[in-house]
Amino acid sequence: QTLARRWPSPAVLAISGDQTQHLLWRLGDGGELPPPLASDGALTAVVMIGTNNLGAGHLPGPTAEGVLAVAREYLRRSRGRLLLCALLPRGDGAELLPRLCPPRCDR
Repeated sequence: QTLARRWPSPAVLAISGDQTQHLLWRLGDGGELPPPLASDGALTAVVMIGTNNLGAGHLPGPTAEGVLAVAREYLRRSRGRLLLCALLPRGDGAELLPRLCPPRCDR
């Protein structure tokens, strides 16, 4: 309730380093949306999630499924609105990208 008074909109539900499964757990079992926030129809959640899944080597398809699962769970548990942001380029660079890319980039 304090956060809702201080920042009535938006609520940012991601933490640096999060992957989709982490945020999904917090939305479901971790108490990320306490009842006063979840019942606030004026709440707007801004979510950008999934880039750390890709950086950990997860494939794009399962990562997209995780992003959609997060969106569905938020909308199921909240009366608020959701702004789901597209993933920004990671900037992994020439050193990391070859280790992430070969299994999936030639397709």
